[in-house]
Amino acid sequence: MPHLLEIQATTQEIAEAITAAVGIEVEIIDDQLSIVAGTGRYTGKIGQKEEDGDIQSGYIYSHVLQTGSEYVVEDAKNDPFYHACEDELAEVCCPIRLGQRIIGIIGLIAFTEEQRMALLQNKRNLLVFTNRMADLLSSKVSETQMANELKIIIETIRDGIIAVDKSGVITACNKTAETLIGIRREDLIGSKLTAIWPGSPVMEAISSGAGYKDREEMYKLTSGKAVHFFTTVSPVFGSQLETKRRTAGAVISFRDIADVRKLVYDMTEQNEHSSFREILGTSSSIQEVKAYAEKVAHSSSTILITGESGTGKGLLAKAIHYASPRQNGPFITINCGAIPDTLLETELFGYESGAFTGANKSGKVGKFELAHEGTIFLDEVGDMPLHLQVKLLHVLQHREIERVGGTRVLPVDVRVIAATNKNLEQMMLDGEFREDLYFRLNVIPIQLPSLRERKEDIGLLLHAALEKYNRLIGKNITGFAPETTDLLVSYHWPGNIRELENAVEYAVNLETGTVITKQSIPARILRVHHADTTLQTLKEQLDVHEKQIIERYLNEYGYSVESKQKVAHRLGISESTLYRRIRELHIRKPGQS
Repeated sequence: MPHLLEIQATTQEIAEAITAAVGIEVEIIDDQLSIVAGTGRYTGKIGQKEEDGDIQSGYIYSHVLQTGSEYVVEDAKNDPFYHACEDELAEVCCPIRLGQRIIGIIGLIAFTEEQRMALLQNKRNLLVFTNRMADLLSSKVSETQMANELKIIIETIRDGIIAVDKSGVITACNKTAETLIGIRREDLIGSKLTAIWPGSPVMEAISSGAGYKDREEMYKLTSGKAVHFFTTVSPVFGSQLETKRRTAGAVISFRDIADVRKLVYDMTEQNEHSSFREILGTSSSIQEVKAYAEKVAHSSSTILITGESGTGKGLLAKAIHYASPRQNGPFITINCGAIPDTLLETELFGYESGAFTGANKSGKVGKFELAHEGTIFLDEVGDMPLHLQVKLLHVLQHREIERVGGTRVLPVDVRVIAATNKNLEQMMLDGEFREDLYFRLNVIPIQLPSLRERKEDIGLLLHAALEKYNRLIGKNITGFAPETTDLLVSYHWPGNIRELENAVEYAVNLETGTVITKQSIPARILRVHHADTTLQTLKEQLDVHEKQIIERYLNEYGYSVESKQKVAHRLGISESTLYRRIRELHIRKPGQS
């Protein structure tokens, strides 16, 4: 609550100035009837109460506090509101207002007949003058209130705040600044900023009057501690009355790079916690994988997850992270096959200001930095170009990165989990994947089984997907018709769980009844089923198996022209034969009808 006691020294100076100007004694009281300042005989009464501190007393001060009206006592002994106790003869009372509140009173008191006559003859001018003094006190209280509120705000915000004068001497700082720098406030204040942050560009900003925003700065303190901040500098200028405004100093706000990384992660990543319970399945193959993954989750060793497309490699990686000691750190995912080679390097490692044309002038934090003290998941790592494989190998070996266009080495504490549906060992033989990187990634290998290898789990996965899409689409389908279940369980699922969920979503959208019927199943699955149930000749049976083999390799290597060349090489057939068989067997990329 605003109070005159907060500016007691200023209040006393104003009381003395009034007495010097008008030759009449002054007392200033607050809204609790405490004497805050005074002259003459009131000097010795500062701190005491008027009217016994009773704001309901009905006397003059309590009356002015309650009504907010000025009051002039012309004859103290006969005034109904006046309680004369020291031979007071007359008085002018003026309330001190702060907004709608009365926070005190200025009283001008006459003790001699000469003072009384001067007061009465000039009461109008005295009221105007005293009102001005009351306004001055009010503004001082308001400024103090704002300063106190600002101080509270500055002390509680997450940024470190430092104020420096035009010579770069630290004049103020908050608790956060003290903590981030690691030097006590009393030792910071009065020190040169450049002695704390050697080479700081703040002095240049003060000299030029041009501040800057969100600049990355690294310093090595005299204690030997290395600090890494995001810094904003705002120059403070002198009076606007000057013909040429001069820089009077600067205010510096800064935040630890770790806080910035976390903020960026919180704003850009929408990861939900995941656990091994979300990896559905009762088959021995999936239970063994889960048990093994839970065991290795507690280390920081690099993991390589392999398996066909759609087997749930990303879900397993996330479950490992949230079962690890790093669970409170970030989990950063990057798909190495979905980002063009020209952009992948900057996504992984970030870049410095001005690193290339069109670069953000503040630079960019890369995924490895964002993953500091957490986990980075490199999906489709087999698609990473060779020149980036070298940089990734360096990170794994030295736990440090260097941004594109930069020279600074930044330490990173990350656990790497990589995943691929490709045969990295064959890629090594073909010169497409570095052998040294493969062994760095393959410290803890985990092979996820395909749905063909865990058919007993298909029913459970179908019902989980049905529940999910019932909720999302707003339907209430209770299950699958028996013949539909048989059809789906017998299907070979080249796209694995991803294809299964795609098929169930399709069926839920089309089905009009209470159970999923064959008529709502995607056409590609029905075609395969029809082929399986009408087989008569050896050729027809061989075609089905050939189709499954080709689809398996295409899902592993991909459906691009280059990928099909590799598939043909692995199968020992010509490219033209492969393309012909793809057409004849009606092979489609998963997700295409």
